[in-house]
Amino acid sequence: MLLAELTEPLLGLRGVGPAAVRALARLGLTTVGELLAHFPRAYEDRSRITPLAEAAPGRPVVVEATVAAHRWFGPRGRHLRVELAAEQPRDPPAAALLCFGRRFLARSLPVGARVTVAAVFERRGARLEAAAFEVQSGADATSFGRIIPIYPLTEGVRPAMLRRVMATACARLPELATPWDACCRRRGLLPVAAAVSALHFPADAAAQRLARDSVAYAELLRLQAALYRRQPPRRAPRRLRGALPRQVAERLPFALTAGQRAALREIVAGLRGARPSARLLQGEVGCGKTLVALLAAAWVIEAREQVALVVPTELLARQHAATAAAVLAPCGVSVALLTGSAFAGSGRRRGEERQSLLAAVRERRVGLLVGTQALLQEDLAFAALGLVIVDEQHRFGVAQRRHLRERNPAADLLLMTATPIPRSLALTVYGDLELSAIRELPPGRCPVRTAVVRGDRLEEVCARVRGELAAGGQAYFVAPQIGAAAAEAGAGTEPAPAAAPVPDAQSLYAALREKIFPEYGVGLIHGALPEARKHAAMEAFRNGELAVLVATTVVEVGVDVAAATGMVVLGAERFGLATLHQLRGRVGRGARPGYAILVYAPPLTAAGAERLRALKESGDGFELAERDLAQRGPGELLGLRQAGLPELQVAELGRDLELARQARSDARAAAGTAAASSV
Repeated sequence: MLLAELTEPLLGLRGVGPAAVRALARLGLTTVGELLAHFPRAYEDRSRITPLAEAAPGRPVVVEATVAAHRWFGPRGRHLRVELAAEQPRDPPAAALLCFGRRFLARSLPVGARVTVAAVFERRGARLEAAAFEVQSGADATSFGRIIPIYPLTEGVRPAMLRRVMATACARLPELATPWDACCRRRGLLPVAAAVSALHFPADAAAQRLARDSVAYAELLRLQAALYRRQPPRRAPRRLRGALPRQVAERLPFALTAGQRAALREIVAGLRGARPSARLLQGEVGCGKTLVALLAAAWVIEAREQVALVVPTELLARQHAATAAAVLAPCGVSVALLTGSAFAGSGRRRGEERQSLLAAVRERRVGLLVGTQALLQEDLAFAALGLVIVDEQHRFGVAQRRHLRERNPAADLLLMTATPIPRSLALTVYGDLELSAIRELPPGRCPVRTAVVRGDRLEEVCARVRGELAAGGQAYFVAPQIGAAAAEAGAGTEPAPAAAPVPDAQSLYAALREKIFPEYGVGLIHGALPEARKHAAMEAFRNGELAVLVATTVVEVGVDVAAATGMVVLGAERFGLATLHQLRGRVGRGARPGYAILVYAPPLTAAGAERLRALKESGDGFELAERDLAQRGPGELLGLRQAGLPELQVAELGRDLELARQARSDARAAAGTAAASSV
């Protein structure tokens, strides 16, 4: 919260008694800072009086009228109807205020009194009526004659009371100075105290917009400062010659794309810096990020330093280790694999093999170590770790990223993701990282054709797959859960509405193997299987021994089988956009075009229908990321609260891209100045 330092209890504010304190606590407001951070959700212009005869039904208006009569109605006359005339009490009533259960208003609105009322009238026959209204009481500067704030409320908290308390709190703000004020002024924005006060009680629409942008910028700047708080230490510049990377590149059977070359240049420039670099490499599924990372590793290994490649799953670790060995080992680089089950045998022999590998790492006999979170264990020590690469970084939390940096403060950090991050999020949540992107696919890669079909057409889908299998293709079938009662953790995004049941992976595997594709090899892979069985099934599919692989989202990241052309996702409405795009990217990676069939179980929620429509309309991961942000919002997309980052209450990441860019630049400049002054 931007005003967290204002910890004075509300009971200390003038005019705030115990009853008001109890009521405000139901809104979670117990301190002055929390109160001031309870920003308006909307505004109402009460600066102009509208003649009663011109009041438009359904729109907020402020009118002056005369109380013409009281009418009692309801059981035992419990409710009051206050008749209003435009000028004189004897004029025909033109409107009425319905006071349900508020008999006391008969005293404060006596017949003949001239009153100012803010209301939303509805037409009832020839007259107007309003059940929701406010009557001006004395010289109330917070509720009439100006633009007033509309706040989220709860039982016992009335709008007029909250505005009065807020005005009292705002009066305390002019003496408040914050670390963000100087930057705000340089950007032509208001300092925080003035901005907060104007956001609650703006003079006009232009003042409200300026106040809103000022508070949003201050929030983003505070977030950036939190990200930049820990600067990595200086180091001696590396002598990078580039002979080993050139040797590796010359052995490749293809040339790098322009996007790969540009990203590699940016990464290498960071590797040469006087401070360890931290970079996020984004790119479409299959764009060649892994190869770029291995070439970056070659630059570091040539400088007699080591590289760690951290991935989220054993399947992906084994695949990356095999790829790295094929690319780097012929050039003399030692590649090793460290996972929870990477060693043969059991008991003492297994422990001896692990200790032998750890010793090789300590003695610099391993150039590149690939592994899962086993690489985060305390007993793993590198002789000279120069670069940490994290693949599919969205599977790792902010805390794990911080742990990697703290354990290896002199090492460069390269994060990779095939789930593009909206630029506004990248500039904020990943504000401590440099950004690189590979948007193009290697030559020959065809877009994956995507179809969306109902679950009752599954037989047609299987017939389509059969034709592809007969032509030599392979296909994945992905189910949202392992068995009838055990859902795969993290697979779904929302509870499914009442619909036809979606086959689970185990029952789907049995049906495909025994009834639908008995003449083809069908395999099963999911997160609950032992690693050895998962590895065996994946290798059989990769080698063509299996034509169909039934899976859960365990195949979402990194799995690369060139002959796979078909991806069928059952219960597709249960998955998020990023997961569906990742799954779709598993096919069409070879010479033949790929296709994805998203099978849904009606009825669809509006959000589910929008996700499937987006997948069908676009194959651009960067565009889909922006649509995902618009649909789900940044909190759900990245778990900002769980990440321990400052909360954004006014700033909107989809709207405030330019403010985020400015805040990132200013925070970086301030961090650089602080670092320079400490040298």
